[in-house]
Amino acid sequence: MLDRFVGRFQAYVDRFLTGDATDDGRVNLKCEHSLMVLAEARMLTRNLRVAPEPADLIHLAALFHDTGRFPQYAAYKTFRDAISVNHGRLGVATLRREHLLADLPRASRALIYGAIVMHNRFALPAAVAAAPTSPLALAAQVVRDADKLDILRVMVGHFEAKGGGDEVVTMALPDRPSDYSPTLVASLFGGQVARYTDMACQNDMRLLLISWVYGFSFPAARQEAFSRGLIGRLFAGLPRTSEIETARDHVFRLAPGGKHGA
Repeated sequence: MLDRFVGRFQAYVDRFLTGDATDDGRVNLKCEHSLMVLAEARMLTRNLRVAPEPADLIHLAALFHDTGRFPQYAAYKTFRDAISVNHGRLGVATLRREHLLADLPRASRALIYGAIVMHNRFALPAAVAAAPTSPLALAAQVVRDADKLDILRVMVGHFEAKGGGDEVVTMALPDRPSDYSPTLVASLFGGQVARYTDMACQNDMRLLLISWVYGFSFPAARQEAFSRGLIGRLFAGLPRTSEIETARDHVFRLAPGGKHGA
């Protein structure tokens, strides 16, 4: 079943390719990201020993979680929801309009739509969070963790790229190597996920991404973020101040064995 939907997803994405190298690069980036989130979701459902049928629906939610990114970029040339449109809601509207999941039962579609519309929220709605083992909560949590894991990979690559990363991906934040906002560091000390609205430069984005170690629902996702060196590489791009080093020690207490890694 999954292969059929992967082909359907790829055909949908191909419609947004224009022949412009810059635009197509960004479309392909989101396509690759979607496929990687699918792979991360499969890793997590295996780790959690999710039964095959609900796992299939979770995997479809992961595959289609960023469906809204493609019409968002086509219309606004940005991936910033705050200055364009909520891509989670747009994704669900697009899936319905394009009938991409029309051959699934209504209840299955509802679960997938629910996971997609919640994947980019700062936190799960209280009613969903209050029932963490429900099928909807499980699907949303897996997709959210899988999404975060691959965004970490993507962003580390952009930060480390020669000449700097794509400004659309880094949200056009200025690169000021010695600057960062104390509010973002405070999130790390407080064990809280930072907010996009507090970012003023690329180092703030690094700090926000690091704060996601506190937002993972499943230990397996957090462990992967550390063991792949993603958290260490984000810290490596930050100024070597005593405050940052202390924050690093604080965060790495969550790492497997408390090791600092790369």
